Amino acid sequence: MNLSRGWLSPGKPRCLVISWPALLVIAFFSLALHSSFAVFEGAPRAAEADVLPGANQAVAPDLLLHGDAASKAGALSSFAQAIIAEDNADSDTALADYQQALSLDPGYTELAVKVAFELARRGDPSAGIQVLKDSIKASPKAPLAYLYLSQLYAKYLAKPEAGLKYAQQALDLDPNNFASYLAVYEIFEETRDPAKAAATLDLASKASSTDPQYWLQLGSFYLKSLGDSPIAPGQLPKLTAIYARALALDGSNPATLASVADFYARTHREKEAIPLYLNALKLSPANPPDGDQSLAAIRDSLARCLDAVGKTDEAITNLQQLIKDDPLRTESYELLFELYEKTAKFDAALAICQQMMLLDPTDYRNYMRTAELQLREGKADAAIQTLNDARLKFPSEPEITCILGIALTESKHYKEALAVFEQAVTEASQGQSDMLDSQFYFAYGTAAEQSGLVDKAAELLKKSIELDPKSAAEAYNYLGFMWVDRGLHLDEAGALIKKALDLKPDEPAYVDSLGWYYFKKGDFKRAVETLKKAATLIQPEDAIVDEHLGDAYSASGDTANALVYWQKAATLDKDNKAIPMKIAGARQKLARQAAPAHATP
Repeated sequence: MNLSRGWLSPGKPRCLVISWPALLVIAFFSLALHSSFAVFEGAPRAAEADVLPGANQAVAPDLLLHGDAASKAGALSSFAQAIIAEDNADSDTALADYQQALSLDPGYTELAVKVAFELARRGDPSAGIQVLKDSIKASPKAPLAYLYLSQLYAKYLAKPEAGLKYAQQALDLDPNNFASYLAVYEIFEETRDPAKAAATLDLASKASSTDPQYWLQLGSFYLKSLGDSPIAPGQLPKLTAIYARALALDGSNPATLASVADFYARTHREKEAIPLYLNALKLSPANPPDGDQSLAAIRDSLARCLDAVGKTDEAITNLQQLIKDDPLRTESYELLFELYEKTAKFDAALAICQQMMLLDPTDYRNYMRTAELQLREGKADAAIQTLNDARLKFPSEPEITCILGIALTESKHYKEALAVFEQAVTEASQGQSDMLDSQFYFAYGTAAEQSGLVDKAAELLKKSIELDPKSAAEAYNYLGFMWVDRGLHLDEAGALIKKALDLKPDEPAYVDSLGWYYFKKGDFKRAVETLKKAATLIQPEDAIVDEHLGDAYSASGDTANALVYWQKAATLDKDNKAIPMKIAGARQKLARQAAPAHATP
């Protein structure tokens, strides 16, 4: 457990709620008031004529303090001097004055904790321990000193047994203080005794605290201790009961309502979370203090829950209003972007991304998201411009360079794309080599193939397969088809295409590749059967598949069906100059076949 945790971290002692000048003024008037009492008691006026005597003048007897009053006055004086030194960043003097104040008033527990913490931080935990033990002698019922003592033993001196002893004493003194349970729990965790750690939390769940914060802290710690692990069925009722206690004690507090709603959202009970979020919004102040983002956070969470229960349009409306009310909240833009993407509202998502670029031009991810959407919308040139701007602003982000290579490939600037991919390899190797993943090498290989560099493309596609063979269906097919289409390495190419189909059996493009492999091998019957399957599977109809099937029918001697599929291909791809020539040839052949035979004289 870190001593600087919020629940146990000492700052200036909490009893200090006024400034040090005010303390001195109070001390002055206390002395003056003490002097005035002497008048009513008949003391001589000469003795109390000068409240602040000079250096050579003796203090009037009636102004002298004795016993506890003198100790407390001295402690107050030292404390005030320590505050002055601390405000002047003179930590050594401040510590010495705080120690002097403690020597006069050792029962001041908060100050003892502050001094002990500082001594331990400076490498003298033993001295800090002694300060806390003196404080315990003076105030044996104050649990805070026991808690800090447990931490000094457990953390600084590596003596968990002693630490546990004092943590348990703190717990016995105040069984409704969650910090005490936490101290015991963490010592058990550090000593690898998970059963006793779990038992400590179970004990905490049976406390009689009427403080809602106790139950919220307990529930939050339970969830934090689970991390990303799912909540076991046996734990859920216990956690639900903990949050129900907080809600029963403080159900009109927006913060409490939101915390309980967060728990329900975390446990995938969004329908129960939604009314709590709505009630929290209803009870929250209409105009929260500047910098208070709690209201916006609640509305964000509400939107996530609405989306989770199928009310995505309502979630979008909620976020649109939130952005209107708070146009600088980046978290709301990001969530709205996710929902627009989810509902395929890509134009709206792109508009949000562009707003995010303006809102935070220092975050390169905003440029990335914008470019990716521009690519999805077929706006490759706009994506290239966005990414070139991003490269100028963020020259050390290889991810930008990588996506620029993809954008250049999609816009058919293949040679330029190759140069950019090579630059991305250089940039990523400077510390971000994880960027060079299977997808990167697939895109790089595609650019190389489109540039006519078949051998380089094969090398890059093999690298893509090697990095992630279980997800390499596209790379298997691309490499296989590249070779088949060129009549290269046919047997190896066919094996690659079949591996792609093993991973995705009904992918039309892969079925087409297999049919084309059979065509190149001269097995026209199997080519027709396989390509017919591809033509049936692919939606919408594809010109390449139709052309391939026409070629297979033609090679098998079925010119009529060849003509049908070539005509389909020509309708879909008007830029392919080879198809009209095939159609013309087929028509001529069919015309010759239909012409009557001439008798031989």
